[in-house]
Amino acid sequence: MIVFLVGGESRLMDALITKMEKDGHKTYLLTGKRDGRGKYRRVFERYNFPYDSESVREIFTNVNPDLVIFLGAYDTNYDWSDARRESVRYTADLTNLLSAYAFKQNGRFVYLSSEVVYGRSYSSDIHETEPASSKSFQAMAILQGENICKSYRDTREMDTRVLRFDHMYDIPRKGKADNNPCFQMMLKMLKTNQIAANSRNVFSMIYQSDAVEFAYRVMMAEHPKYPLYHISSGEVISQMKLAELIQQNAGDGTTIRDDTVGEGYRLVLDGRRYRKEFDGKIFVPYEEGVKAVVEYMKKYSSSFLQREDTGAGWGNRVWRLLVRIFRMLAPYLET
Repeated sequence: MIVFLVGGESRLMDALITKMEKDGHKTYLLTGKRDGRGKYRRVFERYNFPYDSESVREIFTNVNPDLVIFLGAYDTNYDWSDARRESVRYTADLTNLLSAYAFKQNGRFVYLSSEVVYGRSYSSDIHETEPASSKSFQAMAILQGENICKSYRDTREMDTRVLRFDHMYDIPRKGKADNNPCFQMMLKMLKTNQIAANSRNVFSMIYQSDAVEFAYRVMMAEHPKYPLYHISSGEVISQMKLAELIQQNAGDGTTIRDDTVGEGYRLVLDGRRYRKEFDGKIFVPYEEGVKAVVEYMKKYSSSFLQREDTGAGWGNRVWRLLVRIFRMLAPYLET
């Protein structure tokens, strides 16, 4: 199968490239950038063009892919610090990609979404039929992306498939930020040696390698029953339990501050639709996944901490002080 991956550099992109290569697919890549910079795993052909380029249509025609995978919610090409502006670019880019691929009568277009399309607490696991409740501009843009895919499916009869990942986490790239609960909690620990947790806040996470395996089965299915699936481990974990796992692996006097107040917040995607149709066995439990993240972030803690961060332990403070002194002296040493 000819697979065309669309997205910026990330561990998820590398994992998808590796999976496709391992299973014998011919993989192409559209980076979304003109400059050609970025660290990616090796692919058969790499195209350095922005998504809104007029060349995208010609590229799709020449490659003639059987499967296009747009990283969507996980595409690192988008800077959501200015979410209002970026949301416009995001939806325009996706529309251009879909229109460029519309010529392929039997092609598949997979859009990666996430749990962020639900912006409130739910008393029970969220089924695919539950209306979204997006609040932020980023979440609304990601949801709009789902709707655009649905529109092309309904009006152009394109085979578009939407996969919503439930709090996907993994070992981060050195120095790169992430939004999953494990990364955010570990980052707080590095800064202050303390973790704040609310035992009433619960969610479900899925390790990236499991998420890729789950998603791959939907991508390769000839005729899946549904156009939308939740990719979830189905294993509920509380903020407090996650804090305890981090503390257990972090050591160094890490403390937990109990911030259990209010009614709590619950956001867990219901993965029964997927499990009923495909194999949903989890290979990386929380104990193993969290341990891997903690050990990596501790080892490369200086890359995740900003110069203004304080309270991250004596060693890190000394290291950041030395780095600051070196940066101040560099111009004089050069002279």
